[in-house]
Amino acid sequence: MKPRILVVDDDESGRTLLSSKLEAEGYEVETAVNGREAIIKAGDTHPDLIMLDVMMPVMDGYETCRRLKSDEETRYIPVVMLTARSELEDKLMGLELGAEDYIVKPYSLVEVSARVRCLLRMRALQSRLRETEEMAALGAMVDGIAHEIRNPLTAIGGMARRLMEHETDPERKRHAETIIKSVERMERMMQRIDEYKGILSSRLSPGGIDDVIAGAVEEIMPVIDGKKITVKTELMPAPPLFSMDRTNLKIALFNILQNAVEAIENEGEITVRTFFAPAGDNTLLLEISDTGPGIDEEFLRKIFHPFQTSKMTGAGLGLTITYRIIQDHMGAIDVRSKKGEGTTFTIRFHLKPIATAPGQTVS
Repeated sequence: MKPRILVVDDDESGRTLLSSKLEAEGYEVETAVNGREAIIKAGDTHPDLIMLDVMMPVMDGYETCRRLKSDEETRYIPVVMLTARSELEDKLMGLELGAEDYIVKPYSLVEVSARVRCLLRMRALQSRLRETEEMAALGAMVDGIAHEIRNPLTAIGGMARRLMEHETDPERKRHAETIIKSVERMERMMQRIDEYKGILSSRLSPGGIDDVIAGAVEEIMPVIDGKKITVKTELMPAPPLFSMDRTNLKIALFNILQNAVEAIENEGEITVRTFFAPAGDNTLLLEISDTGPGIDEEFLRKIFHPFQTSKMTGAGLGLTITYRIIQDHMGAIDVRSKKGEGTTFTIRFHLKPIATAPGQTVS
C-alpha cells in the first residue's frame, strides 16, 4: 500500500502544490484546511505522516500538534510543521510539542521530498520494532494458552471417546460425538499455536518456489470441500533457487490461500502467479489473488496486525504468521483489495546469489 500523507494548510494554492508533488512521487494524499479537521482525519485515516501548517484559523498548528501527540491513536504519527515564522523560539515550540521536523516557508519541494522520505523510513523502522515487540508478547501469550488448555483438553477428549464407545443410548451418543468434534477443533487450534512457536525463527537453505507453491495448493484442496473454487497456477519457467525455509514458507502461502477460501462464499477462483519485477532488480514476485468480496479499507491497513481479531485462522493469527515468515525471508508482502473486486496478496523476494559449489552460484 502507498504511504498516506495528510497535508494540512488553510492556503489552497500551497496545499494544492504540496499535494501534487507528493502524489507525483507515489504517495496517497489527504488534505485538511484547519487543525480541527486535521485531528478528525488523522483519527479516521491513520496517515503515515502529517504535513502541518502553523498559522491557520479555527485551530493553529501548535495546538493541533499538541492534541495529536497527546492522543494514543495519533501520537506516533510523524509531524512536519510548515511555517513562515523562522525565529528560534517558534521552532523550539513546535519541537517541544512533539513535532519531528520543522520547515520554513518558502521551501524547496525537493528538500521537502527528501525529508518526507527520511521520516517515512524512520516510521517504518519504528513500526517494525513495535511489531517485533507485539510478536514477542503474542508468542508468550499463545504459549501460556497452550499450556493451560492442552492437559484438560486431552482429558475431555479421552473421556468423551470412552463414553461414545460404550454408550448405547442414541441421544447420549450424539452428545459425546458433539464433544469430540469440539475437542478436535480445539486440538487443531493447539496445532496452530505449535506452528506459530515453530516459525519464530526460519532455517534457510536453497530451495525452489514451485515446490513450495505445489505443496501449499495441495494442502488447501481439502479446505475447499463444499465450495466451487478453482485454484489456478501461472508459474514462470525454471525460477531460480533462493534461500528459504520450505516448511515455513509453505505455511505462509497456505495461510493466504486459506484466507482466500474463507473469503469466497460459494463459487470463485484463486490464482497463484510468479514472475520477475519489470524493474529488472532481480526481484521475484509471487501473487495470490481471489475473486472474493474484497476487504474494507479500514481493516486492510491492519490486516497483518496480531491483535486485530481473535480468529486463529484466515485473517487472524494466520496472516500474522505469514507476515513474520516473509520478514524472515527478507521479503515484503503487500495486499490490494476493493469491495466487490477481490483481493491480491503480493510477496516480493529480493534475490541474492547463494553458493552451491566452488565456482558456482545460483540466485
